[in-house]
Amino acid sequence: MMPTATPRDLRDRAVVALLCLTGIRVSALVSLRIKHVDLAEKSVTQNPREVATKFGKRMETFFAKGFDEAEAALAAWLAHLDAAELYGPDDPLFPATATAPSANDGFWVSGFLRRPWRSTEVVRKIVREAFEAAGIPNYGPHAFRHMLARDAAKNAKSVAELIATSQNLGHTDVLTTLRSYGQIDRDRQRTLITGLTDDGVTE
Repeated sequence: MMPTATPRDLRDRAVVALLCLTGIRVSALVSLRIKHVDLAEKSVTQNPREVATKFGKRMETFFAKGFDEAEAALAAWLAHLDAAELYGPDDPLFPATATAPSANDGFWVSGFLRRPWRSTEVVRKIVREAFEAAGIPNYGPHAFRHMLARDAAKNAKSVAELIATSQNLGHTDVLTTLRSYGQIDRDRQRTLITGLTDDGVTE
């Protein structure tokens, strides 16, 4: 569980939440504006005229099901931006941190700048610290894309569902999504092909 004590905590938690919900590429994430997220529709519109998408491609991305806590974290952040920061639709979804000099020759966090981060390094740091706090090895932000791809390859109930996930990740070919899943172990291969589980029962 990531902390929620400060506005910065809320922002960082929402960053991880959006990665978990969509597997959005980091370059796109840091360039998003508030208007690009629709909580009611559970969507993120990646307009290449405003969002740094791969190959300048327009994408409509939707929240993966089953991540209620992540949706709540994103909603809490958007509510904070609206009520406390007084941000509007064209303001950055994830504004950069503002710092000010302190009396002890250091710096303290003084709020947010009304601009996005200039690079993706801060997001990588947020993810690394979140993984460390959870006791998970740091695989970086791209791990969320692999997680969603692997889940779809394993649990999709139809070819259409798998293709929808591939489109959601911005893959140009569904095979890219399947490659993220890797190899199936022998026991699972046997069950899928023969219909028999380890105890000889038909699945």
